[in-house]
Order: sequence, then C-alpha cells, then structure tokens
Amino acid sequence: MFVVKRLEENPILIPDNDHYWEEFASFNLCPIKHGKFFYGLYRAISAVDVLQNPHQTSVIGIGESKDGIHFKNRIPFIIPEEEWEKFGCEDPRVTFFEGKFYTFYTALSKYPFNAEGIKVAVAISSNLKKVDKRHLVTPFNAKAMTLFPKRINGKI
Repeated sequence: MFVVKRLEENPILIPDNDHYWEEFASFNLCPIKHGKFFYGLYRAISAVDVLQNPHQTSVIGIGESKDGIHFKNRIPFIIPEEEWEKFGCEDPRVTFFEGKFYTFYTALSKYPFNAEGIKVAVAISSNLKKVDKRHLVTPFNAKAMTLFPKRINGKI
C-alpha cells in the first residue's frame, strides 16, 4: 500500500509580495522534471489595481528548483495576450512530448465569468523560458485538459 505523508515544509508555494503579478495568490503547482531541474508552473493572481484594472488577473508563473520543493527565479510564463484569454490564464498542466513542452491551461474570455467564456488553450515551448506558440484548443466550455507523454499505438 502507498502512504502519502504531508511535507513539513508545506505550503510549497506562497504569494510573493515583491511580484505584483502573484501578490494576491499562488497555487495549483504543476511540477515537471527536465534534466537536472524541476520546473513548477502555477496559477498566480495579481493584486487589484483600481486605477488600471479593477479585476484581479490570473497568469501562469514558472519557477525552477533543484529539489522539487524550493522554487526560485519565479517569473510570469503565460500571460493573457489573446482575446480568448483576456481575463486570465489558469491551472496549468504541462507535458514534455517529442522535444517540446505543451502546457494546457484554462483561458478566460468573459467577465463576469460564465461557461461560455471558459475554454482550454495550449502554450508550446521548446525550453520553458518563453512561449513559442499558443492556440485555443476548445471553442466550447472546457477545463482540465492534458497530454500523455508518449504516443499510444502510434497516435497522440
């Protein structure tokens, strides 16, 4: 039987007041090991800026770690740029597949939030330093998509 034990250093990820884009909240960490490092993609929520934007915006941050617990060098990785994600990018799920990193995430296009404005998008990166491409995956309401790390019967 497999027993899960809570890490004494919990929580692994907390908001960083020095980073406006993750000052309010940092959570939903999705770790991936590549080479000698772990990378953690996570949902970050900004502080409210009533002069520029009265809404808090979710972005996807990324940090790196040698042990998978202590994440450093945290920066915004996926920020809203497209119309279909203009109110936030949330809940990343990353897979390394055939030489590239595919990060599926929830894209928010409507505020107040409703089913019509919640879709799945994918950001593709060759190195987890920058996003090379991004695409809307579902034109309908959806969340929580991911990709298996290998082909099954030759298919994706």
